[in-house]
Amino acid sequence: MTNMKLPGGVSGKVFTLLLSVLTLVFIYRGGFTSLNVFSILVFLLLASAISYKTYSYVKNGMRSDSLYQRLELTLLITLLFEIIIEAFGNGLFPLAYIILPIVTLYFGWIGGGLSLVIISIIQITRYPSSELPYEILLLIISASLLGFLVKGGKGRLSSYIFNRSSNNPPPLSGLISADAYKDEQNEAVNVKQLKTEIMDSMKILGELVPNHSVVLYLKMDDGMFLLSDAVSKTKDYIDRGQRLNFRGGYMGWVLKTKTQVLITNVKNIRKNLIYYTRDVAIKSLLATPLFMKPEKNLTEGVQEIFGLLIVDSLDPKAFGEKEKLIVSLISERIVEIIDRFQLSEKVKLSSKELNSYYDFTQKLHSTQNADVIMDHIIETMEGLFEADFFGLTILESEDQGSVLRRVNGESRKHVEGSRIPHYNTLIGLVDDSGKYFYSDDLSSRSKFRSIFGKEIDFALGMKNIKSILIYPLFENASEQADAEDNVIGCVILARKSKVPFSEGEISLAKIICSEASKSISATFNYLMVKELAIKDGLTGLYNHRHFQEMLTYTIAHSERYSSQASLLIMDLDDLKSINDNHGHRAGDSALSSVGTVISQTLRKVDIPARYGGDEFAVVLPNTDKRGSLIVAEKIRTNLKNIPLKFKGRECIITLSIGIATYPENGADSEELIEKADRALYESKNGGKDKITHFEDISLEELGT
Repeated sequence: MTNMKLPGGVSGKVFTLLLSVLTLVFIYRGGFTSLNVFSILVFLLLASAISYKTYSYVKNGMRSDSLYQRLELTLLITLLFEIIIEAFGNGLFPLAYIILPIVTLYFGWIGGGLSLVIISIIQITRYPSSELPYEILLLIISASLLGFLVKGGKGRLSSYIFNRSSNNPPPLSGLISADAYKDEQNEAVNVKQLKTEIMDSMKILGELVPNHSVVLYLKMDDGMFLLSDAVSKTKDYIDRGQRLNFRGGYMGWVLKTKTQVLITNVKNIRKNLIYYTRDVAIKSLLATPLFMKPEKNLTEGVQEIFGLLIVDSLDPKAFGEKEKLIVSLISERIVEIIDRFQLSEKVKLSSKELNSYYDFTQKLHSTQNADVIMDHIIETMEGLFEADFFGLTILESEDQGSVLRRVNGESRKHVEGSRIPHYNTLIGLVDDSGKYFYSDDLSSRSKFRSIFGKEIDFALGMKNIKSILIYPLFENASEQADAEDNVIGCVILARKSKVPFSEGEISLAKIICSEASKSISATFNYLMVKELAIKDGLTGLYNHRHFQEMLTYTIAHSERYSSQASLLIMDLDDLKSINDNHGHRAGDSALSSVGTVISQTLRKVDIPARYGGDEFAVVLPNTDKRGSLIVAEKIRTNLKNIPLKFKGRECIITLSIGIATYPENGADSEELIEKADRALYESKNGGKDKITHFEDISLEELGT
């Protein structure tokens, strides 16, 4: 019996059905009231089946492969319990009041309901009595009430997020203010907002990366993972609310290595795609671990994974380096959302002076517009602090210093956008050190007295400043003072009177700057992700889809404001010859060089794109025929000035260019492309390395 291996698939289901029927027959014939060979055999078969299926259940992470298999195991366990009751003459029936809630906990409400029905029917038919209605009623109350307590109700997502540090802070549900406003479903509005923001991020990922499903797991207080949410093309197949441990498979490998895992040939779907309730022909899978932001006193290596973000696809070649980067950036965005939620809840309990903190974070993170975010930061600072000056700087680069992006007061708007040198300035000191600066009396200092540099200080009237607080903004908001390249900017608060900033004000500034850092970083990351999604990987130019969208937009804008716009379509001459003589790597290098030249030649408002293959396109807003010819000539000339060498041999690459101008040559994008393409044909036909505007094509040439 110990070596017994139960059959799987359909035969396994038949075996379970026959075993269940056999057990019920023995129960109703009183076969278990005394020991005999047949009752022992049935008992051993039932115990073996339960042991085997329980082993598979635990091995798969406390989860059956389907609802049917969970109900199958529930049925067998309930029948085993009934055998025990029969053996003791119904004396152990009160144990059902405990067994049912446990079944509900591990097999769900449907499993608990099935067990309740079976026990009730057997009890009614086998042991009728005057007390039976009360026993059944008590059984129902026990199953529903205790089951609810152990299983839990709605709105518990916040308590599932794993504790962030070794100090074991209370779960998020314990941090939510008791007087938090709740909606009609009795769910805290801030928790609902948390879920909405996470789902929005998953939808953004679904739009940027080709996929079949996007799935998010979050770690709960008991160490198990909850399937928090999912976006799927077969959403009915997602096992929502699933709770399990990842002991093996691809997910277990992510937890073990703490790295992103890309699988291009998914095997063993039942074991690895455990979030589906049915077989889905997934070929590619990309799983990314989520790490909570470390506290200041934590070192990098002790971070624990608190979640998994999974993207899968029916295409075996769906994911590459670009998709891996996009998924990583979106996972960081989700971490920022959850980290912000935790911090906001802590602040509500610890800082009575910041009653509007949640409103601040809501508005701060409700937009992807950096200008709106910076305006809101300054407005919030003005409302919370007594100070004469508020400012915000953003790090431009290590070589170029910072830029003064915001100051309070309408009269000072003329200095916004000014570059701040890092040499011998307080902004440079904070940016370089990663530590906040504070002084009670700036005028008494002999070194680093200049805040933004002499010229900007003079323009802002900073010579009268006494007390000052400059707090850094960190890229990952982890407050690691030794991470010099981690600073992205500074927030400045200053007073003309010698009134020191209190410890409470410094702590409040720290909290506000932490939130500001997260929002600004998230915005920068979002813009980076968006840029990746519309750029061609080889040339760095916009892709064909974005080109079409921007051409349509430019024409509509030109029509509205009665202006002109021109379109350049360019073809790289003799790319096939370059590939044949020097190899495809040389061809790729030529395409990349053309992309670089085009980008460096154009204005910021122009829209360069890789049209397809060896063709390029440029949309020139507010540009007439004359202006478009000038731009085309610049591109053609600049390309000749950078001869390429392949295998020691110099190779000059050239472009043939065709141009059309709106509205003279076309009323819409399709017509404009057609005319520019016709002009390109003339350039090619005329000997290549030429520029042709559609208006310069003769009627005779057009006829051909």
